[in-house]
Amino acid sequence: MCYFGNIDSLSALKEWTKPNHEWMNFGVRHFTMFFPKERVQQGHIYDLYTEERSFMSSMSAPHLSSNRFYPSKIDDKLIGLYRILSMFHPRPFLMIRFPPKGGVALVRAQNDDYIEIVFRFHAEFQLNEPPHNPFWFIPAQFTGSLIVSKDYTRILNFNLYVPSDKKLNVDMEWLNGPRENRNMEVDIGYMPLMTANITAKSRLRRHSHDTEEPIEADNTLQDTVNNIIWTHEIGLDDAFQQLEVKMYPFKQITYYNLTETIKKAQQENKLIHSILLWGALDDQSC
Repeated sequence: MCYFGNIDSLSALKEWTKPNHEWMNFGVRHFTMFFPKERVQQGHIYDLYTEERSFMSSMSAPHLSSNRFYPSKIDDKLIGLYRILSMFHPRPFLMIRFPPKGGVALVRAQNDDYIEIVFRFHAEFQLNEPPHNPFWFIPAQFTGSLIVSKDYTRILNFNLYVPSDKKLNVDMEWLNGPRENRNMEVDIGYMPLMTANITAKSRLRRHSHDTEEPIEADNTLQDTVNNIIWTHEIGLDDAFQQLEVKMYPFKQITYYNLTETIKKAQQENKLIHSILLWGALDDQSC
């Protein structure tokens, strides 16, 4: 067995200083995975993609190997999402190694013309290639929203991002040798910004080269989005909380930070059960 003693396992992380692609053009068909598979009620959660097993059974099932470099074949329906993530780095993995895997979405708002879909999914990136050992970069979660016409033919707005409201939001795991159980090192860090946003609403394709040239940004797009009047809607925080509970069933119980817990215990004259964590249990950064 050959070992490369002078190879820096962190080299790819150090060299990853800019996006793989700063811009790409997408057609409406690339966003179909976000659309409800059938007519669903507002607030009803549906799967974007899934491992086809429950959260608890996933926890006890064998994990996918960390000692690999390239993702398996992508399902046709996920190609659009794979392309979006490949703007950040050329090797995204949509089916991650640890549960909960996949993604969920719901219709948050609607009017006569548009619906807004909010979503959450988990993905990771493999930064290294041979002869380096694998280095896994795992954002806490990807979340965002999509505004599409009710006939699903026009995209008005799309944004995807890694939340940065917590002190830690990315997990990093790397191998310093061939054995996962002996040579794995881990760390948790903070990433202030990781986002992909639409710069202009859908337009008809007039020429074959339309897909190869950047479309001029629409500086009025955000005003258009902000001025939409929804006839039916769910609060954004409530929508994201519903997605969180779907992915992590233990969040059906309300958890409080220490300050809130003390106040709550005094009000209800109850004892405190405290759990101290490095990281979070309700995302992939832990």
